Amino acid sequence: MPDKVYGERVCAFVLLKPTAKAVGLTLSQLTEYLQEAGLAKFKWPERLEIVPEFPMTASGKLSKVLLRDRVIQTLDLDAK
Repeated sequence: MPDKVYGERVCAFVLLKPTAKAVGLTLSQLTEYLQEAGLAKFKWPERLEIVPEFPMTASGKLSKVLLRDRVIQTLDLDAK
């Protein structure tokens, strides 16, 4: 996600399995898992977005632009 100071910050977009939708997922659960997995702390996400599906480009690739736009719209970063 965009950041005025650092340029970008980490945001995790997660598509939950149907069995996990009832339970849900929190950012603290995700970071706890990443810590146990040994991922460096600077790579941990600062925001968690649960999405129903991933936006794709015409060629079938993940559209990072649409994901970034979604975060901007959610946080209303343009107004700040």
